[in-house]
Amino acid sequence: MTYHMNMMVNELKSSDTESIGKELKEKFPEVFLEGLGTCTKEKAVLTVKDKSSPVFIGKRPVPYGALETVEQELDRLESLGVLKKVNHSSWAAPLVCVKKKDTGALRICADFKTGLNAALQDEDHPIPTPEDVFATLNGGTVFSTVDLKDAYFQIELAEESKPLLTVNTHRGLYQYQRLPFGAKTAPMDSSGSWIK
Repeated sequence: MTYHMNMMVNELKSSDTESIGKELKEKFPEVFLEGLGTCTKEKAVLTVKDKSSPVFIGKRPVPYGALETVEQELDRLESLGVLKKVNHSSWAAPLVCVKKKDTGALRICADFKTGLNAALQDEDHPIPTPEDVFATLNGGTVFSTVDLKDAYFQIELAEESKPLLTVNTHRGLYQYQRLPFGAKTAPMDSSGSWIK
């Protein structure tokens, strides 16, 4: 399994944090590669409720001030294999631009609440409670956090789920090949993958 992450080290007691970072990068070079990692444990499967009909929503206008950024992000996601241009789809959600909380950078998503989310069957993966997590940490002396870069995009979609996840843009239709933000079951799908 290959995951890519950004590394941030806080409050190390060692006076030589630079050498520790270098040592980690040398010992685990595959973790610090540029690009998009891939979760190889499983592919995300989205299940549509019985008697659900496809919903196709037209494109929304992109704000002129965001157009160049949206174009660059569409190109980036296509080059990474997250998006694939398609000519037809029964399902489509409009593109929406959202500012990232931490950096203020623009994130493009599909607005799946316009149809697909209501049709998706809920996914219930058992997630550890805070009490379970704290119990496993009991007695620990060193703790860290991990921020997986583009975490959802590291999870591939099952072939049968890809047609459901189409985004309608000013440049035409794109089909997600990786788990996107905005799909109702994405948090549970990703949690299930990371737990495994």
